[in-house]
Amino acid sequence: MNYYALCPSIVAAFVLMLGFFVLFKNRKNRLNLIYFYLSVSLFIWLLFFSLMYWNTGKYELSYLFAKFGFIGVILTPVCALHFIAEFLDSRLKKYAVYFYLATIPMIVLNFSSHLIYSGLSLNFWGYYPIAGKLYFIAVFQFVSTFFVAAVVLFRYFFSENINLVKKEQIKYLIMAFSIALLASGDYIIKYPGINFYPFGYIVVIFFSFLMALNAIRNNLMDIRLAITKSTIFFALYVIVLGIPVYAGFILEQWVISFILVFFLSSVAPVVLRALQRKAEKILLAEQDKYQQLLIQASKGMIEQHEIKKLSQLIVRIIKQSVKIKFVVLYIFDEEKNCFYNIASRASGDKKFNSVQISRDNPIVRYMKFKKSPFLYFGLRDVLKKGFSEICSDINLIVPSIFRDEVLGFLLLGEKENKTLYSAKDMDLFKTLANQASLAIENCFFLEKSKHQQEKLFEAEKLASIGGMADGMAHQIRNRLNSFNLAAETLQFDIDDLSAADKSLTGQTGVKDIITDMTSIITSIKNNVKKTNTILTGILNFAKHKESDAVFEYFSLKEILNAAILLVEVKHHKEKIPVTVDVPDNDTIYGIKYQLQEVCFNFIDNALEAVVEKQQHLANKFFSDIEDKDFVPKINVSLVFTDKNRYQIIFKDNGIGVKEENKPKIFSAFFTTKPSSKSGSGIGSYVAKRMVVEAHKGTITFDSKYGAGTTFVITLPMSQKNE
Repeated sequence: MNYYALCPSIVAAFVLMLGFFVLFKNRKNRLNLIYFYLSVSLFIWLLFFSLMYWNTGKYELSYLFAKFGFIGVILTPVCALHFIAEFLDSRLKKYAVYFYLATIPMIVLNFSSHLIYSGLSLNFWGYYPIAGKLYFIAVFQFVSTFFVAAVVLFRYFFSENINLVKKEQIKYLIMAFSIALLASGDYIIKYPGINFYPFGYIVVIFFSFLMALNAIRNNLMDIRLAITKSTIFFALYVIVLGIPVYAGFILEQWVISFILVFFLSSVAPVVLRALQRKAEKILLAEQDKYQQLLIQASKGMIEQHEIKKLSQLIVRIIKQSVKIKFVVLYIFDEEKNCFYNIASRASGDKKFNSVQISRDNPIVRYMKFKKSPFLYFGLRDVLKKGFSEICSDINLIVPSIFRDEVLGFLLLGEKENKTLYSAKDMDLFKTLANQASLAIENCFFLEKSKHQQEKLFEAEKLASIGGMADGMAHQIRNRLNSFNLAAETLQFDIDDLSAADKSLTGQTGVKDIITDMTSIITSIKNNVKKTNTILTGILNFAKHKESDAVFEYFSLKEILNAAILLVEVKHHKEKIPVTVDVPDNDTIYGIKYQLQEVCFNFIDNALEAVVEKQQHLANKFFSDIEDKDFVPKINVSLVFTDKNRYQIIFKDNGIGVKEENKPKIFSAFFTTKPSSKSGSGIGSYVAKRMVVEAHKGTITFDSKYGAGTTFVITLPMSQKNE
């Protein structure tokens, strides 16, 4: 048996299987496909050269095998360069097709002449090709191709813009190409006078293995560990197979050889596992330490009930335990419908842009699909849109998923010790993210429960007030009826007195008294009537029947008059500076009492804004505004945009809204009013919910501080548009 021919055959089969393995890992990835081409090229070279070794004594057949093997020899450097160009996304990949085309003349020349391989020489391992006159072109191609690959790799390696993970991958590719250069000895042997066994196939094992790891692994800690474990495997099995072979072929002790094979093959797996575990423990010692810290710390997350404190706890735990350059936590805000930076921690004075991320962001959608941590650098540029504005050197993204929805995500920088995130890190962060999602959801649930309790409390108060409204109105109306009755009785008495004694009422003093009393009686009657009207308006506003909560058509003027009356009562004013600009046909569609409350809220806010501006102007806070002729103005108008929608526009020339307060204008419990008696910050929040949730409408506003504010409410004219 020709063992010199057997070894290349085994390596050829190994390389081809590795190529298929990488290809089926991801057939859509071009890098995996190019690696498969490389594997096929190596397979052709090794297989046909192995067949050439086997067929000693069959010169013509071996010579044909040599020519077929040359196809693999000439294509291997080109495939390797194409792999590098694709991996680095270099401009070289545009010219890859020309590199392949350049090999065709050499292949044709090899089969049609003796200029490439002039013949075969017989050696102790079998036949081997003899270099022809133009064989130096193949040598030059091999050297120049690997030189170009080395230049490209080193240029990218020392580039300032390349991230740590990519740099580590390039380091292993440089190692692979350095090992591959050792195979250049196979080229030298083809020249006369040089005779040593071609060991290039041994180099191929390590070269193809390192290239495969870079093709299928995004995580370089795995590569380092895989290389270490593979080295231990190869070294151990060289010993396991080498000792019996030496005993059998060299010492010719075949009985001892079989005993050694049986014994060593039984012991080797146990030794291999022990050595690999030891190597893994040494390589991942620091990683195991912080992973234990993270596991212990994560157990305390569920005990934290405030989302802000929980967020600070999460970033602090990760930053201190893993020793990362920065950690940023984004949480989803339902009101703003976006993710915002709730907590961050970084080394030095690093700052993060306060960028809000939409739920429709491509990476957020990818998180929902992926459901596990992933490396940022490996994403396509189209996915990175938006995230690059937060920070330029994100390494790892850890999504927190609950019930198939993204609650938040962590953005992690590189580790301070420059090591890379491993598969165990990914698994740990996934577990941590699951724990964090439960803790975050728990905080949200508790906060919602708290708000619900507050709402229920407010609802109970309003219900109790509504329940008392009828009784209160009855009592007040009894008093009003008494005042009205007294005034009517007094009026009758005066009329009777005037009719009974006209001479008395004709006297100057008595006449003046009767006139004054008549005026007082008229005033009492008018005030009783006005108070009764106000009472009816307040009662209608405070108490609504279930039947009122339905959509209907009604007059806008009707609810505006009621809302204006309530504002006048609230501020103790006879009249407020509001004008109503609505067409004759002012019929609108909606829930009547809700839109009355909305109108009341915006007119009330507008009045407070113009009053506050008057106060500011009086104190000369606005030196650039002419205040001499300032007249408070509030205007409410109605515009039908089309047959399906209408707009109610509230415009004032009041104090306006500051830029920093604009995003919070519809937030619950946010108010710019100087006194808690003026407002609790809930009015605009409730108004927006009534418009958006109940009516399926929209609210927009435009404001300039010191100049005024305009609110535009757009509503549908029928429920078909909801």
